Amino acid sequence: MQTIIHSTDFVLTDALETFIKQQVSQSMNICSNQVDRLIIRLKDINDPQHDKECSVEVILAHQAPIIVSKKNSNAYKSIKDALGRASRTVLRRSGKRQSSKHLPTAINI
Repeated sequence: MQTIIHSTDFVLTDALETFIKQQVSQSMNICSNQVDRLIIRLKDINDPQHDKECSVEVILAHQAPIIVSKKNSNAYKSIKDALGRASRTVLRRSGKRQSSKHLPTAINI
């Protein structure tokens, strides 16, 4: 799984990059074999709360990409929440695909 990190409007520090890599490892571990590429975009939202937005785009083989965004005044929290949500969405989508393959077929008697 390839991971790409983009940061807009604020500096991507070594500590933040390390945190992102740890969170990717933890949250995407269970579904990493289904993910081709992970694109993480960090953005400073210019609003009164000084929110940070983390957008995670999950590129899956032979499926539409999954895009999840989370905002929080704490960049670390927005990253953790977005990656957790992305992981759950991948698992839910793959579970639906697997369960639909095992549906019984109708038999006409």
